[in-house]
Amino acid sequence: MDRHTQITELSRRTFLTTTSAALVGAALGGLASHGTAAQRHPKWNGTLQFGMRNDTAGLDSHRHNQNHISNVTAAMYNGLTDVDYQGNIVPSIAESWEPNKELTSWVFRLRKGVLFHNGREVDAEAVQLNVMRTKDPAIGGDWLRGAIDTIESVDVLDKYTVRINANVPDVTIPTSVMRYPTTLQAPDNFDKASEHPIGTGPFKFVSWTRFNETRLVRFENYWETDAEGNNLPYLDEIVGKPKREDSVRLTALRTGQAQLIDAIAYADIERFQKSSGDKYNLWRWHSGGIFVAFNFRKGSFQNQLLRTAAAHAIDRQAIHHSVYYGQGDIVDQPYPRGNPWHLESRSLEYDPDKAKTLLKQARAVGTPLKIVCNSTVAAAREIGQILQEQWTSIGFKVELQPLDTVPVLHARKDGDFDGLINGHTYRFDPDDFFGRNLHSKSEYTQVLSGWQNARADQLLEEAKKTLDPARRKELYTEVWNIVNVELPQFHLHEVIQISAAAKEVRGYQPSTVGALTYQGGGVRTAYIKA
Repeated sequence: MDRHTQITELSRRTFLTTTSAALVGAALGGLASHGTAAQRHPKWNGTLQFGMRNDTAGLDSHRHNQNHISNVTAAMYNGLTDVDYQGNIVPSIAESWEPNKELTSWVFRLRKGVLFHNGREVDAEAVQLNVMRTKDPAIGGDWLRGAIDTIESVDVLDKYTVRINANVPDVTIPTSVMRYPTTLQAPDNFDKASEHPIGTGPFKFVSWTRFNETRLVRFENYWETDAEGNNLPYLDEIVGKPKREDSVRLTALRTGQAQLIDAIAYADIERFQKSSGDKYNLWRWHSGGIFVAFNFRKGSFQNQLLRTAAAHAIDRQAIHHSVYYGQGDIVDQPYPRGNPWHLESRSLEYDPDKAKTLLKQARAVGTPLKIVCNSTVAAAREIGQILQEQWTSIGFKVELQPLDTVPVLHARKDGDFDGLINGHTYRFDPDDFFGRNLHSKSEYTQVLSGWQNARADQLLEEAKKTLDPARRKELYTEVWNIVNVELPQFHLHEVIQISAAAKEVRGYQPSTVGALTYQGGGVRTAYIKA
């Protein structure tokens, strides 16, 4: 199956599922609950050495995103809902859900007998406390709070039933409470979550030293089972080994220090496939995209002429070849070609002469700019260098400031940048991108660009309460046409990844968008052949 066919198939399912979650939530049913009759698989086990390109900024999953494509710590958690291999929203801790007619209230019925890693049962009160803790501005990360910003309150109806109340009609609630990014932790451990988190996922915490090692062990009372009724997961242990340098990570795979790596450098993909493709299992998947956010809160890019000049100065072809080595597509929006959410809209084209003219027209030649990027992400660093060169060539005076993850988050929150190189993973519902990144009341929008547009807000609010996917797409297209003029962000490229594993790793496959843990797959079903 080629990449565009794969993306189209993924998205056709998700296109129908996420926009009609009100109809399918109860019909999906669920997986078998953990019970005393369930047994562990008698042969499948082992320790997985996992080489990761990045690491989480912190362990408390309400404060720090546990990225399910690159942070092994994501395997410690569940949410009310989950995704399957194709990216459909499916039951997890919640066995079923249904909204009221107005889409302002959603009732979730919980699976009985699900345990946190410390033995406490997951009940309605625990769900309420988790959601409200994530929403607390003093605790919840900006992006995490943005995922559930329409949730106003959570009511405990009985021990296993919660009602989530939204402040506006919202068809996206089942996606918003999925384990990426809305995780469940043991409430009696909230105060220790930064040192020793306790979740409900297939693996539980042992130790973590950032950018050195993460150790997780099998949660023996995990509720999910395979088709034969064996308890998941199969693995005894996962040892995460963050290796930021692409060459070091690939060498670790070749020498057996790592049995699975989450990404191969773009420069190495073709050569590795030719020389070693028969020796390893390889998976290609769509990860998301990367863009530059322009700061509307303060600084030089409050001037639209300067934003427009900067956009015209960006040569995406240079990024395509120099950073991605021709892998993936040049994109001007969050969803790539072949995806049903891909919009018919055109962004500004590369035109350095026009960029220079606009800069002179604004009497802004020599204007200082600061680009901030995450130093732990190679593509972000390299794109930052290219933009620095391209913006300098038209007359800006550009400083590039690569920062580690936590300082980047602080710079973003404080607005201490003019241009910010920012990535995004695949969004299972389009509102997870458009609403979270662009609505003026979204806390994530406020720290990302600070953009405000009343018409865009109106369109996004209409889309959030619309079940018909064709109508939603029309609304998002109109929003994106506004974005292409006002430029709160400018999209640069699709992000694809190639994962690789030694042949002794069995039962593992990332989802079609790279999730390393998902319903009935990923590390939950991996094992090491003896």
